[in-house]
Amino acid sequence: MKTVSGAFLTMLQDNASLVQADLYTITLSSGTVLRYTSAQQPIVYGGNTYAAALLDSAPGFHRGQWRCSRGLNADDLEVDILYDATTRILGLTPAAFAAAGGFDLARIQVDKAMAPDWSNPVVNGVVNVFTGIVAETKSGDSKVALTVNSMTVLLNAAFPRNYFLPQCNHALFDGGCGLAKTSYAVSGTVSSTGGAPAVGAFNSSCTQADGCFALGSVVWTSGVNAGLTSVVKTYANANGAFALIYPLPAIPAVGDTFTAYPGCDKTQTTCTSKFGNAAKFRGFPYVPTPETLEVGGTGSQPPTPTGGMGGAGIPHIGRGPGGLAGNFKQQ
Repeated sequence: MKTVSGAFLTMLQDNASLVQADLYTITLSSGTVLRYTSAQQPIVYGGNTYAAALLDSAPGFHRGQWRCSRGLNADDLEVDILYDATTRILGLTPAAFAAAGGFDLARIQVDKAMAPDWSNPVVNGVVNVFTGIVAETKSGDSKVALTVNSMTVLLNAAFPRNYFLPQCNHALFDGGCGLAKTSYAVSGTVSSTGGAPAVGAFNSSCTQADGCFALGSVVWTSGVNAGLTSVVKTYANANGAFALIYPLPAIPAVGDTFTAYPGCDKTQTTCTSKFGNAAKFRGFPYVPTPETLEVGGTGSQPPTPTGGMGGAGIPHIGRGPGGLAGNFKQQ
């Protein structure tokens, strides 16, 4: 059931026609909140201003159809962010912002606002259309397409929450890990690059030990790739050589700057020796692997050993190839 304020209900009853627009509240994973509207002018509601596409270099929005039903189905909503050469989101074009992971795990709330007209809009309340989490982004020509999952998708979380695996269940720098990402940031500068084949590799001013940034990331702070985040495949101390998992859109130039962050392979050794964070390690490297022991013999009668582990009439546990054939199996 959708609930509305008394003023909103009165507006519906007292007006034969109304204009409407969508209000988009985007809460990024960093906590930053962005507000936009599909109206032709900014809308003020709840003490917040929703920027319009025709002003403030704000992007335009178009959404797909939505369905309202009762139950636990995890529905999707398609939201298109439209832009031109002047459109910026936190200083970046929408395509560059999406490529840098800006919309990853962002929460989007879509509300419908109504008013008698937009000449002097008074928004007396809104109706929530959809609230969900961004699951996928696709960049196209003057458009970034977002697939937004309903909040009920959170019910699809794996159970139990933690698995008994040798690797750590935490992600590096998350709340469980407890390490501050800013404390491990390293500023670097590109010292040399190759031709087109080297678009995913470059040398730098970094002097950290071999493997320091492997599985980590590089955030470009200047040059043609500014704003992008690259995942590091390997790092070598010699020449501060980086190799990236995916090629960059453009070859960086000598002098381009970046911020590098170390990576973690989630093993206990790395957690202890590289980060000194063994107290927060959430892996289980000492849990033995499952094994099955089978009693040997033919038919329903076990063999009667002449020596070894048991006496007469006591089932004998096989010793693999050196004992009774086929009596020991490991799974």
